[in-house]
Amino acid sequence: MSGARKSFAAVDCAVAQAIEQMGDPWILLILRCQFQGIKRFDDFQGHLQISTSVLTDRLRRLVEAGMLRKEQDARDKRGTVYLLTEKGLDFYPVMIALHQWSERWEAREDGPRLELLDKKSGEPVRDVRVLSQDYRELGARDVLALVDDRSGAMMLDIKERLRRRKGNAV
Repeated sequence: MSGARKSFAAVDCAVAQAIEQMGDPWILLILRCQFQGIKRFDDFQGHLQISTSVLTDRLRRLVEAGMLRKEQDARDKRGTVYLLTEKGLDFYPVMIALHQWSERWEAREDGPRLELLDKKSGEPVRDVRVLSQDYRELGARDVLALVDDRSGAMMLDIKERLRRRKGNAV
């Protein structure tokens, strides 16, 4: 048994649902292109060197997921553009966090691949961080995930497994 799961659609977990929509590498690269200004099919294809069928499928999936909308190009009535929706724009901090994480842990020796600057000030963008209500930076060990009956079967399973382990701890 390979352990490979084809779909996370039925898994009642926020991370599993995000993976279901965003877990494909092409989808992440298409969204990266979107955030950098690419909007047309031929530009995605040329930049990513992706097959027509795969690109068509991933753009369709992004439209169906509500991340992109497809519109007629205002400059060329024969063309189509893909534009980020509000849901798609909300993914931006995730994309920046992925970029920053990779630059920290998979950096090139000759420096960052890309510098992110605030358009208004020209200053570098700060790292994406988890903040408390009073703006203290929080790490993974500083956050408590409250699991209750609304949390879903997957989170309740984790809670139960940890409870049993604590009972067996020496």
